[in-house]
Amino acid sequence: MGNIEIMGSKFSSWQSLSNAHPVNYQQLVDCIIKNREFSSVDTLNYGDHGLEHVYSAIANAIKANKRIALYADYDVDGTMSCVSWIWFLRSIGFKNYTYYIPDRFTEGYGVNINAVKHLVEVEKAELIITMDTGITANEEASWCLSNGVQFVCTDHHKIQADKMPDCMILNPKTHPDPEYQELCGCGITFVLLRKLAKEFNPPHDVWVDILALTGMATICDVVPLNGVNHRLAKLGVEALLKSHRPVLKKLLSASSIETQMDEKDVGFRLGPRINAVGRLEHANKVIRAFIDEEPGELIHEMSRCNEIRKQIQAQIVHEARLYAGSYANDSILFLGGDWHPGVVGIAASKIAEEFWRPVWLYEKKDGICKGSARSIPGYDVTDAMAAVGGLFTKFGGHAAAGGFSFPAEHEMEIRLRLAEYSDALREKSPEVWHSKIYFDCSLPLELASLKLVDHLDALKPFGHGFEEPRFYVEADVEEVVFYKDKKTGEPRHTAIQIEGVQFDRQKIMFFNHVCSEVKAGDKARFVVTAVKNHFRGTTSLSLIGLDLEVY
Repeated sequence: MGNIEIMGSKFSSWQSLSNAHPVNYQQLVDCIIKNREFSSVDTLNYGDHGLEHVYSAIANAIKANKRIALYADYDVDGTMSCVSWIWFLRSIGFKNYTYYIPDRFTEGYGVNINAVKHLVEVEKAELIITMDTGITANEEASWCLSNGVQFVCTDHHKIQADKMPDCMILNPKTHPDPEYQELCGCGITFVLLRKLAKEFNPPHDVWVDILALTGMATICDVVPLNGVNHRLAKLGVEALLKSHRPVLKKLLSASSIETQMDEKDVGFRLGPRINAVGRLEHANKVIRAFIDEEPGELIHEMSRCNEIRKQIQAQIVHEARLYAGSYANDSILFLGGDWHPGVVGIAASKIAEEFWRPVWLYEKKDGICKGSARSIPGYDVTDAMAAVGGLFTKFGGHAAAGGFSFPAEHEMEIRLRLAEYSDALREKSPEVWHSKIYFDCSLPLELASLKLVDHLDALKPFGHGFEEPRFYVEADVEEVVFYKDKKTGEPRHTAIQIEGVQFDRQKIMFFNHVCSEVKAGDKARFVVTAVKNHFRGTTSLSLIGLDLEVY
């Protein structure tokens, strides 16, 4: 089918991943798997790459009953890594540990020297283990080395050679197999704990619990779902339902998840609620709730914080959208304001998707700017920040997302340097800045049934790198219905009835999008996903519209 030069209502071009025209469900599934170049992994085997020295140091510390300090980031990946460690240590009877989660607002992202000194001088730590952070903690690692304290860095973020700490490091980015290089922080924690388990023999039940945390972190940290991560995520979702941990059962119940769930429940209902606490308050509340098995306060805080987070996010997106108008032709959006530093990352994702440009959003306060970056496919925001180098106080992350801070006096120069870097890249690869949506293949309407979704469900979980399948549909429009916003009374959603098979109608639902350009009698093209719709005791196929063109 090739690329279709269509000016859809949302995307400037539609691109087909395959020229296939499946006539049955098996052909359709084969097409989806081939498009993703996906190879399933039945057995996870990290090997000993970077593990041996780290394992030996920690095993010896446990045997000698040395004081161990766990230092983790404040998002789901970091907090679930920390909880995994605590559940493991408790299961083998080790009690001589402490943990530390930095304050997002006063300390910011990453390991900081004051926290390390506190752990050593006050908590009397003899071994510090970082998780989901630490790969740029060269100053902190050097201080520990000078003071006779072992420092072990377990992190999954991109390695910056000039900031790499002089210590024992376990980072999947150094693994020779690309399949393992994309593990999240909790994923590499899981690998390390499995290695330690061979010596300390924890009870079997703890692995169901830790696997549940690892799956949740893998999904919520949006690492690529290659064969390894897909396996971890799938097993993790299953473990979340199997676990007998009271805290997990109560959290699932509070998120209205009972007997069945998938990655969307984890990524859009459970994860954001946990993250909301660390975004607005202190993530210590998450750790305490998980290790004390008393999540009542956390459940209340999750609900409260998540509602506040939504309001703050909407305001940031609104203001950033207005500011972006002043940079209509720029290759990037580098915007600051009186914005909550714990919420700018989610807002940046919305702005990047809407304007199809790399986005940096940050809070400007007391001469310091702190924020988050989000990217578009083909643009590495961490590489971009590395090109600017020393103007940032601190930065790190992945190709698609990163965190940063810088003195306010550097604001204009950083904007200029990032723009110069991006302009050069845009001149070389202009297609990166053209909004596009991919679909797997055309979908014959005779395959649009519940059987379709059953076959798709067997491929789950979907996510970054193993995206939810999308399909191309051509059809005659029979009716267009607009659903109004309950608060404003204005049109908000669009339901498009199309001609189906054997005189049946099929509905395509566009949520939060008013398709004013289409009317009954039109011929239209659509890009859709297919999901199950449960309503009043019945289950049916629902096609969710992602873009359309009337022709």
